[in-house]
Amino acid sequence: MIHTPKPVEQVEQEIRSLILEKGAVSCGFSRCPSDDAYLRRLPTAISLAVQVSDAVVDEIKEAPTMSYFHHYRTLNYFIDQVQLSLGLYLQKEGYSFFPIPASQSIPSNESPFSAKFSHKEAAVLAGLGKIGRSCLFLENNLGPRVRLGTVFTNFVPSFLSGTPVPKKNEDHNFTLSEHCSNCSLCIDSCPSHALFGNKAVSTKREELLDPEKCSLFMKKEFQHIGRGAVCGICMSVCPAGKIHNIE
Repeated sequence: MIHTPKPVEQVEQEIRSLILEKGAVSCGFSRCPSDDAYLRRLPTAISLAVQVSDAVVDEIKEAPTMSYFHHYRTLNYFIDQVQLSLGLYLQKEGYSFFPIPASQSIPSNESPFSAKFSHKEAAVLAGLGKIGRSCLFLENNLGPRVRLGTVFTNFVPSFLSGTPVPKKNEDHNFTLSEHCSNCSLCIDSCPSHALFGNKAVSTKREELLDPEKCSLFMKKEFQHIGRGAVCGICMSVCPAGKIHNIE
């Protein structure tokens, strides 16, 4: 049976519908730069955001909770499954896909405590939100209370057709979230003092956060809570995410 390609606009709409029907709160497309030679063959990044439970986040005070640790892992698994469903759809339609794991840290990376590609960078480029002073991604409606997923593909939506892929070292001129202009709650609340407090427009993690300091503190102080793999304090205090606060 000969496969007849669907119109690009139809594939784009079916991608959006699939992601949102699976439970994501937002999704978008971008032309994403990467230093990875293989990912450069798949220039479109599809970003998706899944909401974190407000009740679970609001329980976090001076330390993470076992409930948050379990919820964090459950969301990561869920996002990976959504990405797999999306990828299988793309493959059925004749396109390639490469999912970035929901939570990944590659020891051999030049930048420590980082994945194959930054979910936050892809989501900002896709217009889903901005970066906060906490170095967290702040989704347009839910602030930091989301987990992100990214799938690279060679499918190109019609509105991105002809748009060049920017170079990795290009200044994308991302705007710091407006929620951060007169706020330092995340910086003041960080128990590891790993946040630099910069207000400069930047998406470079190292200019906003010391990831090693953050990680080592969690492993030392929160080992009894989820093996020191999560914290969440900066997310719980952020005003951008308190719209649905139950307190």
